[in-house]
Amino acid sequence: MPMPSLFALLAVALTLASPALAQQGMPPPGPPPAGYNGQPPTPADQSDRLRQSLNLRPDQETALQAFIAAMQPRPGEVDELREQAQRDATLPTPQRLDAMVARLDRMRAEVMTRIAATRAFYAQLTPGQQHAFDVMPSPTR
Repeated sequence: MPMPSLFALLAVALTLASPALAQQGMPPPGPPPAGYNGQPPTPADQSDRLRQSLNLRPDQETALQAFIAAMQPRPGEVDELREQAQRDATLPTPQRLDAMVARLDRMRAEVMTRIAATRAFYAQLTPGQQHAFDVMPSPTR
């Protein structure tokens, strides 16, 4: 008797579990944050939020702008990732796995760049500002 594939077993498990998950019900989402207009924050919005939340001094502006710039996705990055995922879906599994590893390596390099920018910005903050930064929600970090 052939052994069922992992995907077939996963599909059956999810099909059986979905009615139970639907019955449990999730609580409705909370209200959006103040000032949320349904659009991702712009770099200017992020700068303003950090400037106000951390009471940044004028001499910290350069560090803030470098931090905000490092956090932004490259132009076209989202479309590029979407197109690459569509191309990868047509590849045989070994090549698809190689593409996944290459993508993870690129993502790790980008994350390390953002971590370095965060550390450089953090180093420019006073201890009180660092504490305020530590407890901020992370959409801008």
